[in-house]
Amino acid sequence: MPDGVNVAGAVQAPGTGQRILGWLKGHMDLVFRIARTLAPILVVRIRGRTWALVTRYDDVQEVLSRPNVFDVPYAPKIATIMDGDNIFLGMRDEERYTRDKTNMRMTAPRAEAVARVGPETARLAAAVIDRARPAGRLDLAMELTQDVTTRLFGSYLGTPGRSLRGFSDQARGLFGYMFADLFDDPARKLAAEPLAAAMRGYVEETIAARKLARGKHDDVLERCLAFQEMGLPGFSDREIRNNMIGLIVGALPQPPMVIPQLFEVLLDRPRELAAAQAAALAGDDAMLARHVFEASRFYPLTPGLFRNCLEDYRLAAGTWRARTIPAGAFVMAATRSAMFDGRKLRDPRAFRTDRPAEAYMHFGYGMHECFGVYMNRVMIPEICKAVLRLPDLRRAAGPAGRLRMDDEFGIFPMNLTIEFG
Repeated sequence: MPDGVNVAGAVQAPGTGQRILGWLKGHMDLVFRIARTLAPILVVRIRGRTWALVTRYDDVQEVLSRPNVFDVPYAPKIATIMDGDNIFLGMRDEERYTRDKTNMRMTAPRAEAVARVGPETARLAAAVIDRARPAGRLDLAMELTQDVTTRLFGSYLGTPGRSLRGFSDQARGLFGYMFADLFDDPARKLAAEPLAAAMRGYVEETIAARKLARGKHDDVLERCLAFQEMGLPGFSDREIRNNMIGLIVGALPQPPMVIPQLFEVLLDRPRELAAAQAAALAGDDAMLARHVFEASRFYPLTPGLFRNCLEDYRLAAGTWRARTIPAGAFVMAATRSAMFDGRKLRDPRAFRTDRPAEAYMHFGYGMHECFGVYMNRVMIPEICKAVLRLPDLRRAAGPAGRLRMDDEFGIFPMNLTIEFG
């Protein structure tokens, strides 16, 4: 097969690219299955631009392991949000990336995911469910996961927002602009700019207020200010602001995306749902997590991660499927496809809870693996556990009992209502 298939002219009318993506989204797993077999590294030209789709497990890992060849595309949108600045999410493998990510890891250590985030998540989830008990009805999207996640991260980061709903809406809007605006729609940039300005203003005000009330909190912002006082590089007010916004925008929307989607899977699989409920009731957190993340494999956070190819690169060199990705290509490393690659996963289309951890790419892979991966691995099963312990768990009748996504970006769950005894 040639390195590139020229289909110039296939996309002519405005909006055709979006329509093609819409069709691909509706037939995603079929497209990935065919591509893994016939064209594992598909390189095409559309309207003068080269696009590459990478679908096999090994090749996806190779792309995500070479950040200075396959660069993250987020820097321009981060500049819009941060008033011209960048954060480590938008950087290549360079000294400042290492410094800034290490700085933020010191303020949010991995051990706290279990010691602090887990118990607080359980408490917040229990409170929401207790409020829902009289009605025997609960929306897993906005009512449960959006509420719990916004409160949890607001407290842990030190940025609770001016209002719970407004803060979560801002974070969701900026997340969608950063990660779902593939075609750089000017209208979406215009919509994001006031959200970003409001977020910057709020975080700047919070930093200033907290400088007048030192030692009264134990959260990420307090630790940033303590490191600033120590004179560590990377902790100026502006750098703290930027990294705090990065954490807010990256963290708040993720569990509310993952959890309703995995329940959409479990609620259609009575046997697997019953096994997950048994693990939750038995307090077997390890087995519960296996059910949760296996369910998420069938409806993951994202179908793939996008990268800009900076130089000609021979992917899967030495194999029959090797292709040269040319400089300037826009690459999709299809993590959803990789998690169904039968060359790496045993019985990939079956629901199995004995898969090794490396089978999953829910939070990315390599240098740009999600910063909140450790918290997500605790938070998501903890919220699910609270739901799975409910008696007679079932979908609500009618449309409310089916997952409904947002109208703007199409990636955010807005409703999935369950009922219980």
